[in-house]
Amino acid sequence: MRNLSDEYIAVGLGLFVALGLAYALYRPKVQRSERYQATVVPLANIMDVGFIVLSPAIVLLAGFAAPLAMLGICLLAIATGFVMAYNIRNYEPVRETGDPAEKVERAAQWALLAASIINIAYYTLLLMALLLLPIDAFTEGRQGFLGAVYLGVIAAVGFFGGMDWLNKQGDRTTAFNISAVIGVLVTFLVFNVQEAVGGRWELGESESVSTDDIRKIIGLFAMVQGFEAARYIGVRFAAETRISSMRIAQYLSTAVFTLLVLSLMVLFLPPQTEVDGTAIFIASEQIGDALPWLLLLAAIGSQTAAIIGATSSRSDMLVTAKVPRRITFLAILIPAILVLLLTDINVAVNLASRVFAAYFLVQAVLAGYLAQRKKSTGMVLYSSVVGLAMATILAFGLPI
Repeated sequence: MRNLSDEYIAVGLGLFVALGLAYALYRPKVQRSERYQATVVPLANIMDVGFIVLSPAIVLLAGFAAPLAMLGICLLAIATGFVMAYNIRNYEPVRETGDPAEKVERAAQWALLAASIINIAYYTLLLMALLLLPIDAFTEGRQGFLGAVYLGVIAAVGFFGGMDWLNKQGDRTTAFNISAVIGVLVTFLVFNVQEAVGGRWELGESESVSTDDIRKIIGLFAMVQGFEAARYIGVRFAAETRISSMRIAQYLSTAVFTLLVLSLMVLFLPPQTEVDGTAIFIASEQIGDALPWLLLLAAIGSQTAAIIGATSSRSDMLVTAKVPRRITFLAILIPAILVLLLTDINVAVNLASRVFAAYFLVQAVLAGYLAQRKKSTGMVLYSSVVGLAMATILAFGLPI
């Protein structure tokens, strides 16, 4: 039986790590480092609080195989990252030269815009759930209404020229957002140690993984996207810097994701709750009453920064397509509000996974096209395999 001191130790250590890591990352030397600045962009996009909330679904769906399932999704993302790296090296030198490859890249950009709109809706639904659940005020109606109001405010701020200020606030919170997510992971790991020391660490039964379970797992692919952000910060960083920083971000996030799933197994095996985006709160209550508030702290910063960052970056894309800046925010956020009102978290993350898969499929086609011109048979085959994997997610991924 857990006691109050166990709760204080687990949550206290998590908070201590979050604050300590934030302090280290906010040091001027770190903040000025080009390596840090280049790495934190894809890392912050990958490692938002969404993976914490949705990781229990992996355990509930895959049982004993959950760590391997999570690792498999991450490795697929890393494999796709090599396609993105190839395109950074081989497409960017011919960009805006009238090269035929530009048509393929244009299709990829529009797919990314659609994926980002759905992602903004998913981020907002997640944030509203995290705000409402700890105070026992969660209903889907309230979640949708507050989410629509929230995005409406951001749309108004952008329309009237205030998005630059919001972007600056988001940039300032990035280091703490990542630190808070790591702090939550530490809390779960400490809980596992406490359970083992107390002789309570034991896994129950686990059912075999069905075909539908596998389809639901690949339908969570949106959890591990975000590394593509390295593709679009070429104005600030050289190609090789972006490629290496993207890989570092993916390797770090893979370790964190897999460790979190491992730490959740003792809480969810045998299955004790529904497979949905609110399952994490079952775990939070078992660890300590304060943990939902640490989750909330991580969510407010990371999800808000993700929403603002996605909106601003896609606004830049629409501006290059000759859309007036102030109109871009309405063009992005009104569809996001519609998605938010018409779906729940589980459906939204599946939609995001599918549309991101479409985006990466087009990137694989682009890489294959460029490789074929260079007569690089190995890269043609490699991009074809990645493209087939993305097509599989697009065609067969299911909502949890």
